[in-house]
Amino acid sequence: MIFNGIVQLFLMYNGKTQYSKVLDQNAWGQIEKGFAHLEKHLVKQTFAVGHRLTAADLSLAATIRSVYANFAGPEFRNKFPNVLRYYNTVVNQKSLGGVIPVDNDFAKENAKFVPPKKEEKQKDQPKAQSKDQPKGGAAAAEPKAEKPKNPLDLLPPSSFVLDEWKRVYSNEDTRTKALPWFYEHFDKEGFSIWRFDFKYNDELTQIFMSNNQIGGFFNRLEASRKYVQGTAGVFGTNNDSLIAGVIVLRGKDYLPVLSVAPDLESYSVTPLDLDKPEDKKFFEDMLAWEVVIDGKQWADGKMLK
Repeated sequence: MIFNGIVQLFLMYNGKTQYSKVLDQNAWGQIEKGFAHLEKHLVKQTFAVGHRLTAADLSLAATIRSVYANFAGPEFRNKFPNVLRYYNTVVNQKSLGGVIPVDNDFAKENAKFVPPKKEEKQKDQPKAQSKDQPKGGAAAAEPKAEKPKNPLDLLPPSSFVLDEWKRVYSNEDTRTKALPWFYEHFDKEGFSIWRFDFKYNDELTQIFMSNNQIGGFFNRLEASRKYVQGTAGVFGTNNDSLIAGVIVLRGKDYLPVLSVAPDLESYSVTPLDLDKPEDKKFFEDMLAWEVVIDGKQWADGKMLK
């Protein structure tokens, strides 16, 4: 959870992905939630696991340092004194021999997104004419390099039009109109269907926060939106809930489509086979928002379209 948050901030703050205030707030929320969980765990713990330094401590301390050094200012760090105490305990272990720096060269304030400065237009200046350029003629324009094609665009053409399915699912009754349309047009050779389940349901608290988490996950799939459609829900009640969903995507492998979301590792993804009655029922009930999982009723949900 902490790692996913700092990856998202790093990508946005360094111009690797488009900045979004919603994703920014969601990333900070993940980091703060992870630190709050650690703070509670470390009240009676010296190390992450057991009473001795382990590999888990090295990994965790390295992640904490990344937050402290690059993103979290004093105000954030002071909110979690047990985490700070734990970090200092780990990095000062003699057996580490300075593997993790002990300089405490941390961020002076919380990192913020800084929009890139617009390049000033250079004043028009007469260009020196090349010997090879004909007089009065314009220099031949260099051909623009073609953008590399997404491997999914190289798949054989499919008769199943995903955008049309999104329109039908969004505007028609699921049971009587949308599902019959889907089964009539679905191309099982060109598309596949998957179930995803959140791995850390014991960390979920408020229903609305969990639903926002689904929205954040779907937002981070923006780069793959033309290849994917799905829905997901929160099941249960506050402090006793889970997250699950279904995805229809291009191709037979989910990774080329879903791996654009940094928090994919927080979900387990399994294929659904519509020839199996139990898988087909789960798929249909999920699309209709009428499924019950582990005795927990549907509480809220989001659509990816």
